[in-house]
Formats: sequence, C-alpha cells, structure tokens
Amino acid sequence: MTSDSNKDVHISYQRVGFESKAGHRVRSAMESAVCEWLMTHGIAHRHGSEIFTVRIGIAETPTAYVPDIICHDKDTSGKTIIIEAFDAYSPRVGNTRIIAQFRKNMGNNYFLIIIAKKPQMTKILKSAYDVIIDFDKLSDLHTFLPHPFR
Repeated sequence: MTSDSNKDVHISYQRVGFESKAGHRVRSAMESAVCEWLMTHGIAHRHGSEIFTVRIGIAETPTAYVPDIICHDKDTSGKTIIIEAFDAYSPRVGNTRIIAQFRKNMGNNYFLIIIAKKPQMTKILKSAYDVIIDFDKLSDLHTFLPHPFR
C-alpha cells in the first residue's frame, strides 16, 4: 500500500498574455511596465520561466506558482530575486496565499518584491513579500537590485 504523499503531482501551465515592447511575454500592463523599466536599467530577467509546486491549506493541495519575473543576478545575500506585479484592482487573496506559502517554504533562497498601486498595497498579505513597492515609485526598485545599482 502506498500513501498519497508518494504520488507524483503534475501541474501543467500555459503562459498567457501578450508581448511587451521589450519583446517578452507578459501577463499584464504593469508587468510590461516593470519589464521595460528593468530593460532600460540593464537588469537581465525572464518571465514565467519557472513553475513551483506549493502545497496549500490543511489538505496540502498542490498548487502551481509561476512568478511574473525572475532576475538573472542574485541579490547581495545570494538570493534569487522574484518580482510580482499585482495589477488587479483587488489582488486575489488566493494568489497572495500561494506566494506567502512559497516564501514560507523557500524564502531562504528567494527575495520577493511585490509591485502594486498604493490602494491595493494594504490588500496583499504581508507574509507574501520581502518588500512591497508602490507602482508610482517604480524607481525605488533600484534599491533592491544588484549591479548596476550597487
């Protein structure tokens, strides 16, 4: 007899969205704006390139987490930088729970930045990010990115 914990989980994901001005596949206008900002400042990055399985809730339901943007260079402590652009008027609580669980499980290896418009910032779980940045102050992003800013 095998336990359910030994079963393989397969989560398929198809990247939806459109091409940004920089030629990257993005899911929202805000992600496109962040992409353009990163490109302008020489920050190499990729979009939706990795899929993580995060187990959610008491039943530990396997759920896909696909970060918006992953920077190629690590931060000064050696963590991989993930940037999430929350473009929705009201960020879905489920999405922020998935990210919060991801940080709980893998936070030692990743530095998570959320970018959102000011009215939405209070609606995002604090456990879902290391840093949150107001979209209207996108230039603050440079503080948390590696070279050429440091």
